Amino acid sequence: MGSMIALIGSFVIGGLVLLSLQGFNQDFSQEMFRDTLDNVAYSNLDNVKRIIEYDFSRIGLGLNDPSQDVLTNVGATDVTFLLDSDGIGAVETMRYYLSTTTDAAAATTNPNDRVLFRVVNNGAAQTVSAGLTDFRIQYFNSGGVETAAVDQIRTVVVSLTLESDYASFTGNGEYPKLVWQERFTPPSLVVH
Repeated sequence: MGSMIALIGSFVIGGLVLLSLQGFNQDFSQEMFRDTLDNVAYSNLDNVKRIIEYDFSRIGLGLNDPSQDVLTNVGATDVTFLLDSDGIGAVETMRYYLSTTTDAAAATTNPNDRVLFRVVNNGAAQTVSAGLTDFRIQYFNSGGVETAAVDQIRTVVVSLTLESDYASFTGNGEYPKLVWQERFTPPSLVVH
């Protein structure tokens, strides 16, 4: 009788250990998947920020006429500026703008996705990033006060939010998210 109780006890303890290991394995798999999604989103963010840092830090580069406005269109999700990007003396127009969610709906499974576009000299729009859910631009004068007056803008602040293309395992529709913000004060805006 005592050996029967010991045998049943061993089965119960063994079953509990197996259930515990299965729960650990499931949690570990979910965390690995979430980490992979975070790494993909971080890689996407890194690529986007490099392009934006390169272009926005050079706003107005090569313009020799101080009376010419460097920024030609300023909006919360749309900006157009002038620069000589290749340094050969030809001034180019560069525009960044964010698509609507319906423009990007077919691209990924994330319903919040938008596409950031970059247009040079009214050419074809180039995709800078898919997976972007927010792109905001703020403009500040020399006193640090937000302004929309093109001739007073000295600093441009760009904010990005990227989400993963796939929802996490939690089942609540959460997408891993990364946020980046950068302040640009190009020399051409300071002297204008």
